[in-house]
Amino acid sequence: MPAGTVAGILVIGRLARPDERLKMIGALAMLSCAPLVASLLRPPLPLLLLLFVLAGAGGAYQLAAARAFVQAMPNGQRGQAFGVAQSGLLTAQGLGILIAGAAARWISPPAVVAIAGALGMTAAAVLAAEWARHRGLVAGLARERSSPPAATGAASLDERASGAGEG
Repeated sequence: MPAGTVAGILVIGRLARPDERLKMIGALAMLSCAPLVASLLRPPLPLLLLLFVLAGAGGAYQLAAARAFVQAMPNGQRGQAFGVAQSGLLTAQGLGILIAGAAARWISPPAVVAIAGALGMTAAAVLAAEWARHRGLVAGLARERSSPPAATGAASLDERASGAGEG
C-alpha cells in the first residue's frame, strides 16, 4: 500500500492541477478502500498485492485533502488545526488497528480486511457527496486568501463559511 500511495501521489501531483485534485478527492478516497473488499475472495498473493497497491494509489487523495484543509483555515490557526487533525487521524488509525486485530480473533483476517474496506468505501462515498457540495467554498477560500483583500464592504469568506454576517 505505501508503494501505491507514493506512486499515486507522484502521478496525481505531477499530472493534475490543484483544482483537478480537489475534484478527485472523493473518487480517490473510495479507491483507497474498494480493492480491500476483494480480499474476502482470498485471491492469489500477486493479485492481492496488486489490489493493495491500487488501494494505496487511491491514498493520493490525501495530497489534495491536506492542502484543502490547511487552506480553509485562517492563517494564524493553520499549524494548530493541522496538528489537531493529525493527532485525531493517528488516534483513529490506532483504534482501527486495535479493533481489526480483535475482530480477526473471531473471524478470518481476510474477512476483517474486506469489512474494513466496505465500511471505508461507504464512509468515503458519503463524505465524497458532502465534499462535492462544499468543494467550491473551499476553493473560494483558497483563492481569496491568496489574493489581496477587496475594497468592498462585503462579508469575508471566513464569515460566509461560518454563517456569520447572515441575517
